[in-house]
Amino acid sequence: METKARINGSMLADKVGQEIVAVGRVITNDGKSMKLELSDGANVLVSFVDVMEAMPNSLVEVNARVSDIRTLSGMALVVLSDDFDLKIYNEAAMFAARYDLFEMKADAA
Repeated sequence: METKARINGSMLADKVGQEIVAVGRVITNDGKSMKLELSDGANVLVSFVDVMEAMPNSLVEVNARVSDIRTLSGMALVVLSDDFDLKIYNEAAMFAARYDLFEMKADAA
């Protein structure tokens, strides 16, 4: 079973080369790449093969591979509701990282 850690910006260095799930606020988006402010305030650049539509200031969840500590290779994107609480998400991600919890598990096909 494949797992993807839910992370914030402080965890990127430990996840280089791995697939992750991150949540953040869109700062800029030109369709193929977007700058995100992750739940802990870290800024990353996410590049996509396909055009991804998300307005600036919208909250998104990104499935991506970590290229380096400030660059992600995006695979999927979900726009979240405006009332999603980034602070609580960040606290949950930090708590779970201490105990290897809060990973998204994908069923093997």
